[in-house]
Amino acid sequence: MAEHVFFPDKPPKPLQIKYDGLLYDGGNWDQFPIRYGWKLETGAEKFPRRAIPKKFHSGIASWLYFGMLHYVFGDKLDQSDFLLCREEGPQQYITTKHLHKYIDDAKEWKKKKLGERAVDIVKKVCEQLSVYGNYYVQDDMSLAIRLVCYVLWDIAVKRDGPQTQTSHVRLWMFTGENETKRMVAEGWCPLDAAKCRVAGGGVDTPAYLLQLMRVKAEWNTITHESCTNTECVANNVDESDYVTRHVQEDCTCSHLQSNVEQLHTILRDGGVPLLMITPSGEDKLGDQTFKIEIVRKRVGKQYLAISHVWSDGLGNTQGNSLPHCQLKLLYEEARRVLTGGEYVPRYEGGPFGPLHTGAARLAHFAGSQALRRDDSVLLWIDTLCIPHQPDVRSLAIQRIREVYVDAYRTMILDSEMRHVSTSSTTHLELLLRVLHCSGWMRRLWTLQEGLAAKSRLYVLFSDKAVNIATIADELLTKLDRGKLPIMQERIANFAMGVWFTFFKHTIDSTSKFERFVSLVASPFEKSDITKDQLIRWNWFNVATRATSKAADRPIILAGILNLDVKVILEVKGSDERMRKFYSLIDNFPQGVLFQPGPRFEEEGMRWAMKVCQYTKEIQYLSGGPGKITPRGLQITLYPSWLFSSQKYQIVIPQERLTLRG
Repeated sequence: MAEHVFFPDKPPKPLQIKYDGLLYDGGNWDQFPIRYGWKLETGAEKFPRRAIPKKFHSGIASWLYFGMLHYVFGDKLDQSDFLLCREEGPQQYITTKHLHKYIDDAKEWKKKKLGERAVDIVKKVCEQLSVYGNYYVQDDMSLAIRLVCYVLWDIAVKRDGPQTQTSHVRLWMFTGENETKRMVAEGWCPLDAAKCRVAGGGVDTPAYLLQLMRVKAEWNTITHESCTNTECVANNVDESDYVTRHVQEDCTCSHLQSNVEQLHTILRDGGVPLLMITPSGEDKLGDQTFKIEIVRKRVGKQYLAISHVWSDGLGNTQGNSLPHCQLKLLYEEARRVLTGGEYVPRYEGGPFGPLHTGAARLAHFAGSQALRRDDSVLLWIDTLCIPHQPDVRSLAIQRIREVYVDAYRTMILDSEMRHVSTSSTTHLELLLRVLHCSGWMRRLWTLQEGLAAKSRLYVLFSDKAVNIATIADELLTKLDRGKLPIMQERIANFAMGVWFTFFKHTIDSTSKFERFVSLVASPFEKSDITKDQLIRWNWFNVATRATSKAADRPIILAGILNLDVKVILEVKGSDERMRKFYSLIDNFPQGVLFQPGPRFEEEGMRWAMKVCQYTKEIQYLSGGPGKITPRGLQITLYPSWLFSSQKYQIVIPQERLTLRG
């Protein structure tokens, strides 16, 4: 029923919201409860608030939905435009596929002052939802009502300027528990649904996501049944029964093995090993064969870094090898991204746009010419470039950030994204699928990889790889030029905001998206971002990412903040690594005092969380920096009282502060 969020396209899997009620009678909206009979002539309630007879319930839904539309559009409204009957039976469903007819004409909107009526009725409807919504309006119908409220309000803001939101408007127009429950019921991860709600997006975003057709590989039987609203465990792997997959399930090709001794030599010598893949001829069936070598990363040699989720089958728990078919795929995609004409960098807008574009194209051309002289490609993938022997493995992990910072391009391999075609999918849908559907966005290690790659991050879809930052740039260009459908603008803004929370202050400064981010952030951040601000931002990023090993979280936190990962790797266990992490920083956001979860118990550390992970609900760290001292976290911004320890005892049971004399 929420077809409008895809207009002019059709949603892959339309929401179905049944409607068996009456059409609106066309009379005065405020007097409808009296006409219909659940209020007295005086306007007083005829029945107790929670005991209105069932025969009136459908009238309440009609009043709030069709009555709202009639209030704005008057006699022009054809209520049948918002009802749909399917061929298989008489059942009616709510539809918004014709909503655009009523709001497309901006001149008529202004002339008839429809914005004033829209704002007025949205305030009224949201207020009545607070009165009747939880008792007499079914969740599906409530979603339909709120979606129309959101559209009308948003268009009024766009065409008539900012509007003052009442508390009821704020309550009902944004993603709530009903939408998150529906997402979970339809197979979405509870954590993804919770992030959608906590991020503060409008009700239109979950409506968009719920209408996407999720497509997975046949072998992928992963579900989110064991996940919670604070943790996704769907992509966690059990190393004891891990399966390295082929490109096709029926393939039985042999593995190609990295030279482990060469890996050890390069790492112990302070270098970073890369994989060089070179065509070596053809097999008996005429298929191309390849050989692989381990070489040292050198300045000026372009290479592609691979970022992937191990549960997709591109890892190997037994050794440093991958099937020949997977290496063939990596070779073909790496060569395409590193040398292809369609991947020449370009920057739009601004006085230095042509200059940046020219310099980037020159670098791309030089690198591609070098590759064309030699058929081999250089890439880095953990499966083949991180050895299993603990001491050299530690050296490789310490240099992961360097790998992705120095890579010419980074390519995301995600099994669900590999089933999405860019040629038949809008840029908005591509961005939302990466943000909300990919396993890559849920994993811990890929966070550091993505942040280091910045705007050089490409996602491999079914037909080609696409630079995800370019998608954001092009969406912003369409917004600037008014080329994006008006009912998708807020969804696009929210999606780019979510992408911004992931890449805060790491995106290429020549990107239009970065300029948009700077414009949004500038009223609040006048100076360069500080380390404690980075901690506050990335604590959320790390805490909402999944990993099979809690001891990995301090490693990623340190890597993101460009701290010395080596000293964290030198200690074992999650608790000790977190202690070491805190010892490497001087300040920590004061809001940690109000975060639920296990803490250290020793003197001076009782303020500190034992693990960067949420236990009850996800929430952003707040507050300014507190100073880490041997006695504890020194804070200055919260009011407090000082009592004699001999006379009073402070007890904090279950996070509630109680004063006892």
